Amino acid sequence: MIHARDNVSFDQWLDETFGRAVSGECYPQFVPADDWPPPVADRLLVDYLTRLFEDSDNALRYYSDRQIAAGLWELGPGDAHCVYNPEVAIEARERLIRSVATFFRDFFNLRCIPKLSHLDKDQTEPLNGICYMWWEVITWGWAKDDPGAERLRDADIEVMETVLGLPNPACRESALHGLGHMVRQSDRALEIIDRFLAGPADLDPGLLDYARAARTGCIQ
Repeated sequence: MIHARDNVSFDQWLDETFGRAVSGECYPQFVPADDWPPPVADRLLVDYLTRLFEDSDNALRYYSDRQIAAGLWELGPGDAHCVYNPEVAIEARERLIRSVATFFRDFFNLRCIPKLSHLDKDQTEPLNGICYMWWEVITWGWAKDDPGAERLRDADIEVMETVLGLPNPACRESALHGLGHMVRQSDRALEIIDRFLAGPADLDPGLLDYARAARTGCIQ
């Protein structure tokens, strides 16, 4: 049985998460290795992911865009599961989810190319790819046996609403992508999209079309 490590430093975790060789361009992946590190304890992961998202400038300064994208792609099936552990305080898990809004504001909003990914068949920017697919890679607050699931899900939707207000269209598209997957489970998600559609008339036509598709749940 593999036991989760509880003696890993933040810098060591960062290097294990982002500091490996990658292959591929738009959707980079880490080159397989024989010495894959054992998992890290959920208590540490909640703390470390929150620190990463709240202070991305410092945390990610030594890694390339392709390394960062590859590490973020792996969070969904990997370290992001920590948010489902009810043994970790609900306040800490909720803070982790809310820290994603800061990450989008301070990282994706500044470093993604300001264009829409669902219209780009020849996409080559690795950060745009993971930004667009964020809420398909990482879905938080849906564990049926977690008494805090509804609270976490509400926080996730609030983050989407915040991201929808950022100026970079790549971030707005990402938020609509996430909301579009929630409209059949959450009236609030639909209300957020409708308020967006009722906003300024000078929005990008492609973004408006995507918002209309998102409100029906017909997105990819």
